[in-house]
Amino acid sequence: MSQDIRFFSGKKVRVEPGSMGIYLNVWLPDDTEYMDVEPRRFFPISNEFKYISLVHMVEDAKGKTQEEEILIIKDLNNLDEDSRNAVINSLNGYYMIPRITDIIEFKKVNDDLQWTVDSDRGIITFDIRDKYSSIKQLPDGRILVKDASDNRYEIPDYRTISKRSRNLLLGYL
Repeated sequence: MSQDIRFFSGKKVRVEPGSMGIYLNVWLPDDTEYMDVEPRRFFPISNEFKYISLVHMVEDAKGKTQEEEILIIKDLNNLDEDSRNAVINSLNGYYMIPRITDIIEFKKVNDDLQWTVDSDRGIITFDIRDKYSSIKQLPDGRILVKDASDNRYEIPDYRTISKRSRNLLLGYL
């Protein structure tokens, strides 16, 4: 099923929470409505509030279900407050990246570096294999970490964590 992708940059789209806390219901200016739409970020690391794709599941002529992109929102900040909050809440549920708030310890386990951290989801222990490919420092102060199981974690701003945690971390950057 092919259609032209529509870009929206303003308050022409109305979005409300849909089912299961991660889906959205969307109404377009021409009164077209889509239920149980899922948002996806084109730039989940560098620009999390711009170019958000909204997709839904459709069935093709052979009965196979596939995703179809219905529109792209250029900038969430241009949506009305309720719509913007609905999209952000849905994205947060979809991407679920634990935010590290404190580093409890690092220790070597075989060839891996084991991290024990406190996060917005509680105490987590994970291993990373290669500090050069698993730890990324971004210009805005964020640190992205990928563990040996390909899970991702974020330190929103390493400059705001405790001095002890910062000193532990800086030894690996």
